[in-house]
Amino acid sequence: MKVKVIGAGPGDPGMLTRRAREAVAAADRVYTSDHLMKLVEELTDRGEVRSVRETLEIIRRDAGSGETLAVVASGDTGFYSIASLIRRDAPPAAEVEFLCGISSMQYFAAACGLGYEEMKLVSLHGREGSLVPYVCYHRCVFALTGGAASARGLLKELCRYGLGNVKVYAGERLSMADENITEGTASELSERVFDPLTVLILVNENPRDPETTLSDRDFVRGKAPMTKEAVRELSLSWLEIRPAETVWDVGAGTGAMTCAMAQRARESFVFAVEKEQEAVETVRRNMDRLGIRNIRLVCGEASAELEYFPAPDRVFVGGSSGNLNAILDLVFRKNRNARVLITAVTLETLSEAVSALKERGTEPEVRCVNVADARALGRYHLMKAENPVYLIRNGRPAKDEEGTCDEG
Repeated sequence: MKVKVIGAGPGDPGMLTRRAREAVAAADRVYTSDHLMKLVEELTDRGEVRSVRETLEIIRRDAGSGETLAVVASGDTGFYSIASLIRRDAPPAAEVEFLCGISSMQYFAAACGLGYEEMKLVSLHGREGSLVPYVCYHRCVFALTGGAASARGLLKELCRYGLGNVKVYAGERLSMADENITEGTASELSERVFDPLTVLILVNENPRDPETTLSDRDFVRGKAPMTKEAVRELSLSWLEIRPAETVWDVGAGTGAMTCAMAQRARESFVFAVEKEQEAVETVRRNMDRLGIRNIRLVCGEASAELEYFPAPDRVFVGGSSGNLNAILDLVFRKNRNARVLITAVTLETLSEAVSALKERGTEPEVRCVNVADARALGRYHLMKAENPVYLIRNGRPAKDEEGTCDEG
């Protein structure tokens, strides 16, 4: 079977390429969605509405036949398309060819007079998610919306996170007779009800550069303790945070480590908890000062508040207030493979952290950080040492007495 996956563009039949029209007209069978059936009917009487699952089942079943099947998908075959599923799951016996179309991003960028060389492309169509991290760290973002992620809900969230002034272009029913394009700020458009078929372009003239190293001088200092710059950098190295990972910060303090981790988790959020209200206000001041928005901060006891956080990939414990065991139980209940990093300045906390991780079946890794900075003293400079800080993280599974990994 020959399978031609065809990008139909945004929906207007006039935007279908000549090659795509010829492929649809020549196919033995044509499968598409209900949304595009009218377009297909203008080209052939062999069109059928089929789900992606049904289409793949038929391709697998009839892969050895000599027929030609055209699968017509909206937009472009290389841009958040069902084509990716066919590319992945079609059997080797099927000869698959992809015919590109005009994507909604291309069409909308042209309609708004914008280039897309540096545009961040995001799809939240039919899934839960947030635009906050993307808008925070990119000057220009294109987003597909729909389903759980409505355009209105996404704009309201931007306003809650201090991004209400970003410029927004909203495109509804692109290329259709009733197409509508609206411009304004996120704040101005946040009360508007948009069509389900809406795409957004968001322009932030002051994006945060996530590659910037944060120095101690960048932060407002409160009464809460602050993780110093050298320790922050080593902690980030040991945590190995990836952009889309969910991060917990337990005991946020002044927010120095919170903000540093948020830059690493630049396509996700840091969920931070701090029990002291004054410290929480300091964290908020530092978020505003630095323009770092992808932090969800709550005031309360970690052992109670963490229950409501999503499962973490990475956890930084800067302060546990004597509840380390309860915190670790909660972390590993939500994700037994989470990477946990605990900091300690006393031998008692070091001992507690090592024991707690061993009790949970892991062999702890410990690093002692000694930092000394030069300070001027008259005509001379002397090295002044900071207190040692211990970094403790969960490593490989602990071994039993015979040297084999204990999987229990």
